[in-house]
Amino acid sequence: MKDKLQQAALALLTQKGLKFTMGDLAAYLGISKRTIYEHFASKEEIISSIVDDAVEEVLQTQRRIYEDEDWSIVRKIKAILSIVPSGLRLVDARLLEEMKRYAPQEWRKIDSLLQEEWGTVEILLHQGIESGELRPVHVPTVIECMRGATFAIYNPDFLMNTTVSLTSAVESMVDMLMHGIVSPTNEDEVGSSPFGKELIE
Repeated sequence: MKDKLQQAALALLTQKGLKFTMGDLAAYLGISKRTIYEHFASKEEIISSIVDDAVEEVLQTQRRIYEDEDWSIVRKIKAILSIVPSGLRLVDARLLEEMKRYAPQEWRKIDSLLQEEWGTVEILLHQGIESGELRPVHVPTVIECMRGATFAIYNPDFLMNTTVSLTSAVESMVDMLMHGIVSPTNEDEVGSSPFGKELIE
């Protein structure tokens, strides 16, 4: 029943945002509010469980990607950077904006995920440099760039004022981070990287 309640709450979040009530949820499922309260003490608890599941989905997906021995380092990094949680409807800019304003505790969980969960990518960057799949770069600087770009893309202010979907924006960000913005035919115009091997650590 908990899963059924969460899925119904997700549908109402998409329709009404955070303004949906327990009465709305009961009516949506054709059950009594008492039945809902047997599983969740409040609407806030339901939303919290949805956010927790979305965060855990990202972490589990990261682990699966990292542990896949058939994938190259480059493919793993691109896949991890491209993860967009499915359960939380993070593609909905309006919902993200409402969470940032009216559910700050839940927004902090998302913010923490975007800002702090970079250990796996950092390991992969070092492995890629050692194996020769990636050129020598200053890993802390690259991580900071990736962190900043990801946070900016998920920022509701950006999403509310762009014509592309979150998924498309993430794809563009990953392509830029992994391949740069210079056409292969003009790579000579850029010159070599200023970073030496002494900056890798």
